Amino acid sequence: MNLTKVVNKAATDASNAIGSSLSEAELEKLTAIIAKAMEDAVHETSNQHSKVCVNCLTHEMDLAHKIRQEMELKKVAIIANLTALR
Repeated sequence: MNLTKVVNKAATDASNAIGSSLSEAELEKLTAIIAKAMEDAVHETSNQHSKVCVNCLTHEMDLAHKIRQEMELKKVAIIANLTALR
């Protein structure tokens, strides 16, 4: 999944939906807002998944820890990608 394309398409779609052409600076601001919203959603979703992982695997804490570490690595990669868009 190319997050740059997703965010840029969302910004363009939003611009088209309001029926006016945004300047390059306005489009960049809108892109940053969308990227930040996606970043916040990734954090929240990741935190919820981590809690479920620990709750479901209390009898296998080593496995739960390994899964959480892998999820954290994926989250960091997504956040880095989104941060680069701002």
